[in-house]
Amino acid sequence: MTAANTTEANPLAITKDRVKAWSACHDGYRWFLEKFPQGGDFAEVYGALQADKRYEDSGWLADKVFAELDAPNIVQQTVRIAGADKAKIEQAAKDAGTADGVTATTGEGANASTTGDWANAATTGEGANAATTGDWANAATTGYRANAATTGYRANAATTGNWANAATTGDRAIAACLGLDGKAKAGPSGCVIVAYLDATNRPRVCVGYVGEADIKADTWYRAEGGKLVEAEDER
Repeated sequence: MTAANTTEANPLAITKDRVKAWSACHDGYRWFLEKFPQGGDFAEVYGALQADKRYEDSGWLADKVFAELDAPNIVQQTVRIAGADKAKIEQAAKDAGTADGVTATTGEGANASTTGDWANAATTGEGANAATTGDWANAATTGYRANAATTGYRANAATTGNWANAATTGDRAIAACLGLDGKAKAGPSGCVIVAYLDATNRPRVCVGYVGEADIKADTWYRAEGGKLVEAEDER
């Protein structure tokens, strides 16, 4: 199997050829070669960038990879890079003496994730993602490029930072993107809210309800000209 076929089969495989083809900066390319000479998995590379506080680079990598994924896989990977590994979270909660509680962080690149019902996650730092998997478990972020993702029933996702996307897959959940240049997607019977600036720079929002006016489930939307437009192939 050729390298091209391998990449096509696994779009989450990060290789030096892909990084070079994406026109990475010299410093970033050198960092990748030093850290992952044999290549690596997207989440592993993303996590290493975050650990080295290369937040702009981690956001750049996510942009490149997500542009080649469909909406459900983007949500899955957002949950993954936010640290929503059920076993790891449960162990962390056990070590901390808590279970299924609220998680909140304020640091740059400090992710938050929960797995229990009614267990919310919130972050305020740049590039700090929030993800939840329980029912009625909300995820909220305020930082630049800080994404929010949820999978539970009536589990809302909200972002206020620019270029920060909001995604939900659970039934009857709201995905609200209140920062500029972001996107939102919702699951069955959900609601999508995306903010934009009008001609007078007044903030406004576009609202769409899944199943009404051609708004689809599991589909990214952005605001354009005061309307929601599909944005599956954009980031």
